[in-house]
Amino acid sequence: MKSTECAYLGLVASFVHPNLDDVSLAVALHALSDPARLAMIVALDAAGALNCTATVPCGAIPKSTLSNHLRILRGAGLVETRSAGREMHNTLRRADFERRFPGLLDAILANRPPP
Repeated sequence: MKSTECAYLGLVASFVHPNLDDVSLAVALHALSDPARLAMIVALDAAGALNCTATVPCGAIPKSTLSNHLRILRGAGLVETRSAGREMHNTLRRADFERRFPGLLDAILANRPPP
């Protein structure tokens, strides 16, 4: 009898979260330069952890676009995504990001254009 455990494990989402020492300032600024991603950061900062669909505070966007934005935010070390059953929960890595780029996130959030 064949085990299906390995096939099932292949379906479990795994996300790459970079070591922030490997993230350049250019990558961080690129991630924070898009208004939709910046709005997502604001929502995560206010709420702590949100599932993927609740991460988008300003209306619905296609799932593929949301996934791309989250991939960019994860790649910049801003967001940690973990699987919780059928949902994906996103958390802002504020403390880690602050250690790598002191004051950057606060400066960008304080000077962002109004929604």
